[in-house]
Amino acid sequence: MKVTGFRKLTLKMRLSLLLFVIAIPLTGMILQILRTIQNYSDSYNQIMSNLKIANEYNITFKEDMEYSMYRVMIGLIDASEFESGDILEGTTKYATVLKNPLNMIHSARYAFGSTIERIPGTDSDIKIRGILSCLDTLETAVSRMVENSALPGTYEENVSIWENDIKGLCSMIQEYITQYTYYELSHMEELQKQMEIQTRQSVGIFIALLLGILVLGFCLSTMITKSVTTPINSLKNTAERLGRGDLEARAELYDLEEINILARTFNKMSDEIAGLMEKTKQEQKNLREAELKLLQAQINPHFLYNTLDSIVWMAEGSNSRQVVEMTTDLSDFFRTVLSGGNDYITIAEEEGHIRSYLKIQKIRYEDILDYSIDIDPAIQKQMILKMILQPIVENALYHGIKNKRGGGRITIRGYAYADGVRFEVEDNGTGMDEAALQKLRKKLQGRENRPNPGRNSFGMYNVAQRIRMYYGDRSDITVTSKKGAGTCVLIQLGQLDETNYKKT
Repeated sequence: MKVTGFRKLTLKMRLSLLLFVIAIPLTGMILQILRTIQNYSDSYNQIMSNLKIANEYNITFKEDMEYSMYRVMIGLIDASEFESGDILEGTTKYATVLKNPLNMIHSARYAFGSTIERIPGTDSDIKIRGILSCLDTLETAVSRMVENSALPGTYEENVSIWENDIKGLCSMIQEYITQYTYYELSHMEELQKQMEIQTRQSVGIFIALLLGILVLGFCLSTMITKSVTTPINSLKNTAERLGRGDLEARAELYDLEEINILARTFNKMSDEIAGLMEKTKQEQKNLREAELKLLQAQINPHFLYNTLDSIVWMAEGSNSRQVVEMTTDLSDFFRTVLSGGNDYITIAEEEGHIRSYLKIQKIRYEDILDYSIDIDPAIQKQMILKMILQPIVENALYHGIKNKRGGGRITIRGYAYADGVRFEVEDNGTGMDEAALQKLRKKLQGRENRPNPGRNSFGMYNVAQRIRMYYGDRSDITVTSKKGAGTCVLIQLGQLDETNYKKT
């Protein structure tokens, strides 16, 4: 089958695509909203700044200009004093400040000509140009009156200038400012209307985009969920078939590489199981029978499809991180189970096997299970018979911790001892009374008939049998327990002869 487009994407890439499809348009929508608000805010602030400048001159300019020039006209003020700036008329606290008329004109020209921003050709721009023109003419009239004030016999001319030019020009400037203010307020009203229209249009567009994003996101999430749950359900069903004894059951490969890794590992495991089943018919009956039952017990399809069922449940809940984590742990678990067909692995690999198993069980029994693993790094590279610890740990979980109210803790320790290694699997679970403990010890020592596979000591019995077969007198397994306090299983292994195992 040709894999194209969406099918080429890994689970991580698909989840990233879903995030991209949702995050980018939403980010664009938010930026567009902010941009619209910012544009409106900038225009509004500019208009308010212009109006503030215009109103300041509308209130004071005409009155101050006419008063200052009137005092010059009647000769009460020497106009040359304006060269130093404004003039304080009087010495008491009620003294009047006469504004320098030329400074007032220069200030107004700068305010209206440079400070106020305007669009050329608009009504507001026309009024500003009218104000600037009046200021130029007013400056000429003021300069002429200031010059006349120093000359005798110019009073009549100054009266004419004050009456006809200065007062008239100040009135025209005030009128222009009033009209400019009107047009700016009209512009603000128009801006508000445009903002309302743009807002309605933007809201409509944004709602349509949001619906589109939701629909597309729903479709993508459905596709991603289906691409995960469908192969996992298929793998779970295959595991159930294998659990019912159908050794021909094989997992199908789909378009998701992460699941295919698990499927291929599962198929390889199934092939190994089938091969082991055939091999038991040709080898020593007791040894092969014990190994086969151990493999069947450890490669427990019930554990597998329960784990897969948990993965499906987490995937449907969009908990992608735990899906990837649990899938990886399950893959690592079976990779160690298969281990290339070798019977021996390093202690580091055995620790990884146990860690993968407990991480999976921790996700399933989060509220009742806690654990710690403390294996001396100095013994990590030593070779041991594989899958010695997992049945003991499983027994501690299901018959010690699981039945205890409030859950409990499993502690695994490994260290060098004499000419070999020791492992301790300790739990603070329900424990056993003395009678049950003595009965278990007899079974492990082989002084009782072999237990039924359905009984809870079967996994430990197989471990005891296997280490005796491979290690002989160099091995031992002992159990101590107290009712209500917990159980500790001590496994002691001697050194292996390198000729007895195949290196990985």
